[in-house]
Amino acid sequence: MSGPTFSKPVGEIVSTLTELFLHQGRTQLVEILANAHAYFEETNFDNWNGGTYTWALRLEVPVALFAAVEGQLEKFEKEIGAKLGYFSRIFPNDILDEVTILPILPGATARGQRIAPSELEVKRLWPTGRLRLFLSHVSKHKGPVAKLRDELALRGVAAFVAHDDIEPSLEWQAEIELALRSMHALAACLTPEFHASPWTDHEVGWGLGRGVPVIPVRVGADPYGLAGKFQAVSGQLEQPAPLAIGIVNALLLSPQTHGEMRRALVAAFTGAESYVMAQALTPIVLTVGDFTAEEKDALRVACTSNSNVAKAHYVSEKIYKTFGAPPAAKSADVLDEEVPF
Repeated sequence: MSGPTFSKPVGEIVSTLTELFLHQGRTQLVEILANAHAYFEETNFDNWNGGTYTWALRLEVPVALFAAVEGQLEKFEKEIGAKLGYFSRIFPNDILDEVTILPILPGATARGQRIAPSELEVKRLWPTGRLRLFLSHVSKHKGPVAKLRDELALRGVAAFVAHDDIEPSLEWQAEIELALRSMHALAACLTPEFHASPWTDHEVGWGLGRGVPVIPVRVGADPYGLAGKFQAVSGQLEQPAPLAIGIVNALLLSPQTHGEMRRALVAAFTGAESYVMAQALTPIVLTVGDFTAEEKDALRVACTSNSNVAKAHYVSEKIYKTFGAPPAAKSADVLDEEVPF
């Protein structure tokens, strides 16, 4: 015998909240709701008014996202909770009076979800501090797709290319499945041969099933099926840089990946490994309007602490113009005082 349920499916409630906060420009709340495995938990029952149930909304989010918002958990829970009063007015016998944001621990199972990959598995497969993108493609185009992967790497995205990234000693299907289970998003390189491959449709199905953003990349063929509802990025595999920029912009536009992509841009910029990387990142970084104060500080500091950023033509000037003055340099007097002899 099943227990009581809330008057509306939790997915509808969360979707309404997500849309509401999206229109209000509350991007961090949108990211939490868009990435959460949500469920209602009954916390009380009263016979008043024919039977009144009290519910809590539980939001289980990935550990990386939880770590990013942990310092503001109470604030975010209160903001989401304040909106729940609207639903209680509509459904007087169902009172929503609590919101809890929880981490999905590595190896734990979210409600109704598969076991999350362990931290060690993720670190083995993906570099730290990058958005994790699965590049679905047919093997015929593995060369151009590898070049697209390299252009994405310059812009803070770690792209998994199955035909190039799997070590021969590893069982390839298990590695592909691990990448699909741990990706933040999937980009489908829609060449004319794409639909004929059972593997590529299977990979897209994984992305749709997990609810992660699926980005159709139109490179010779149009989107089809369930993936056809998403806005496509168009271009040519022979011109990987514009394609990479289009994919990054799509990741920034998605509420589910915006925060992860924003943080990846900061990590990539502060750790830029070449002048080329700093220059490739800068035009995209300048378009992001919701960097936190700490992230802006990190961008400014990188202009003096990372020589690849500092010496890249006009990069520092553009960063300072957009995000404010450079970090204050210590005065000569202070420097003299610090010299011990």
